[in-house]
Amino acid sequence: MYTEIEMRSLYHWFAGILEYPAGETLQAALEAQTLLKDADPVSAERLQDFYDYAASLTPGRLEEVYTGTFDLEAACHPYVGYHLFGETYKRSAFLVELKQRYNAEDFGFPATELPDHLAVILRFLATTRDTVQADEIARDALLPVLERMTGRAKSAGFDQDENADAPQAEQESEMRTQFHGVLEALRAVLQNQFQVLDVLETS
Repeated sequence: MYTEIEMRSLYHWFAGILEYPAGETLQAALEAQTLLKDADPVSAERLQDFYDYAASLTPGRLEEVYTGTFDLEAACHPYVGYHLFGETYKRSAFLVELKQRYNAEDFGFPATELPDHLAVILRFLATTRDTVQADEIARDALLPVLERMTGRAKSAGFDQDENADAPQAEQESEMRTQFHGVLEALRAVLQNQFQVLDVLETS
């Protein structure tokens, strides 16, 4: 398990990786990788692979990969409430509850973003004074969603469609797999913290 300070740092750096690229993605990946190097070498390696890949791209290309992963693939939409409730009134209630919790701690986030965006929630977890609340959100909301996101990605194969145009399929596979390793690493962090079995491997 990780200490409270370590978890706050991990939440902070994973948020930096999973929000829309704005110049901090590489630093966030490097910092998270360093934190995990001894405790979770597999996740650290995933982040190192992501860092190496992202460092090879222009900023514009990294933005394209991000958009291709999170905006164009329903399985990887970065909205926690969407995965938990779909587009229902329950998601609306979830958004309202998140806003109330944010307001109670004067936590601000971009007006152009929804409160259930994965990176917004991670930023909140990194700063909230209520560790019980942080654990509740991470364990009961984030972890199930990450299991679903990575599980769907695995079941979908993220392989090239043999009937698809090869360059197009290769590009789409690239978009889908690079950030997926980051999601896998974050899932492993939460599973370790809350002593949750890897349902994907044991089912």
